[in-house]
Parts: sequence; C-alpha cells; structure tokens
Amino acid sequence: MQVPVIFYHKIDRPAPDSLVRGGFTPPARFARQMAYLKKHGYVFYTASELIDHYRAHGEFPPNGIAITLDDGWEDNYTNAFPVLKRFGIKATIFTIPSCIGQTAYKAQAAGEGARPHLTREEILEMSAHGIEFGSHTLNHKLLHEISADEVREEVFESKRQLEELLQKPCKVLAYPAGFFSDTAREACREAGHIAAFTTHYGPADPLDLYALNRTEILRRDRFLFQFARKVKPFLAA
Repeated sequence: MQVPVIFYHKIDRPAPDSLVRGGFTPPARFARQMAYLKKHGYVFYTASELIDHYRAHGEFPPNGIAITLDDGWEDNYTNAFPVLKRFGIKATIFTIPSCIGQTAYKAQAAGEGARPHLTREEILEMSAHGIEFGSHTLNHKLLHEISADEVREEVFESKRQLEELLQKPCKVLAYPAGFFSDTAREACREAGHIAAFTTHYGPADPLDLYALNRTEILRRDRFLFQFARKVKPFLAA
C-alpha cells in the first residue's frame, strides 16, 4: 500500500553554497503543484488526520493526501505558507525545536552554510491557520547512529518542547534523513506519537505506522507531468 503523503524540504531557489540542490522547490513551481492538486480533486489532510483515519478505518481516505515539509525552514513561512493559505490547503511541518528562531547548520549537508529556521512567532501564526507541526527530533541527529538514551532524548524532548510552544498535541514525527532503528520506532511509540515517517525505508505491505514511507518532490520534478505521475496513485480511479 502506498502512503498518500508527499514531502518537501526548502521552498526556495538554491543558494550559491548549496551542494545538495535536490531538496529545493522554487516557489512558483510549488504554487503550480498545489494548484494542480486542488484542481484535480485531492482532499487535504494533516499527517495526523490521515493516520487517524487509517487507524479508524484500515484504509486511507479516498483521494486523500498530506503535504509535509521537513526541517522547519523559514522559507516554509515566507514562500509556502501564502500558497497554502490561498488554496486552503492543510500541511504538516516537521520541525527541529533546537533550531527554532536560529540560523543553523544542523539540517544542512556538510559544507553548506547555515540557513534560517522558523521563529516561534511564525510557527504560532501558522498553527493558528491550521498548519500542523510535527517533530523532526530535537537536534536532527541520525537516530540509527546514536545510543538508545540519546534516541529517547531526541524523541521525547522534541515532543515536549513543541507541545509546550503550541499548546497542542504533537502526534507525528519524521526521522531525520529517513533513517531509523527498532529503538527509534519504540521510542516514538512510547512517547505517544501515533505514527512516524521515513522517506523510502519502510515496508509497503503490511504498513508499519512507525516506518511510513513518503514520496519526495524534488527540484528535478520541473514539469507538471512529472509531479502528476508521482501523485496519481493517490487519486481514486
């Protein structure tokens, strides 16, 4: 079963020092992609709403899709949020609490310069407009490379800090770079998350709610037919 969740990173054009450019989606292209989804009858859910439906019914909602963005970059506010508001589209942003309000390196590729993350004020404004914030762990550490105690700190403390900021439950997590371990899966479950998302490392049949694959939208998806090919499986025939 294919999970109807797509994900982005930066809604921006690459900076001169960007070494890994695949995660950039230009703002105008993002707007065209969202317009395509709206025009073709997709129904928008936050990531946790989508999982709640699956847990209740054993299947994903017809034509349902969740838009997710990883790392909590400030361009999610300046470039993505106006588009999402214009089309009335829900989305989930997986945020790194230790980076909130910071210009940081933690989620950047080695050798790249620091980039600004969302501020507390921007997060609260987006949350008030229906954008969900999930955990991307406390410090964006690769969970399969650290000790069990560090994994628990990354998972539990991230959830605690986001809930304290938002005064809402933090129900979902995305593993940094998609990497996870049995320890990480169990920590997510124990912390009270209802699901955790990877990139393409989880099983497809049967689904594991703590290792859910997502479909990445990349910079090379330049044309709408390429984007349409990726999202077509989520639309009922």
